[in-house]
Amino acid sequence: MKAEEKKVVWWAIVSLGLFLVVNWLMVLPIMKLHQSVPISEALQVTYIAITFYAATIILAVLKVRISYYLLAAVVAIYTVGLVGMVVTMMNGSMANIVIRLLMAALGAFGIFINIYWFMIAYKMRVVLQKGHREKQAEKLKNFKK
Repeated sequence: MKAEEKKVVWWAIVSLGLFLVVNWLMVLPIMKLHQSVPISEALQVTYIAITFYAATIILAVLKVRISYYLLAAVVAIYTVGLVGMVVTMMNGSMANIVIRLLMAALGAFGIFINIYWFMIAYKMRVVLQKGHREKQAEKLKNFKK
């Protein structure tokens, strides 16, 4: 794997970690949600998130071309999940304002990390395309000789 690819995978793992932290914090009774989240639901969300991220990261390590596009879809889905968590903390919680703001800040930080992931994924794509174009030009140059 190239350095750019490793960076994209590493930040995807950070993204997953932040999502899981926020997800499990939402289960705590201190959040005083209008509709509490059962542990079983949090476990289900955890298993699904780990499966989606792991599957796309494994495809990326195996150099499957579509893997980063699939990973982008997964990151986008969980970004929407973080937005939902922030909205829930602001509108669907009776917790202390400090707790609500801290949770909203943590969710916003996760959203920022995901946006950063998209930026480095785009940069990686540019670098990989440039390398691919250079290889094609070299092949064409060698073919003409």
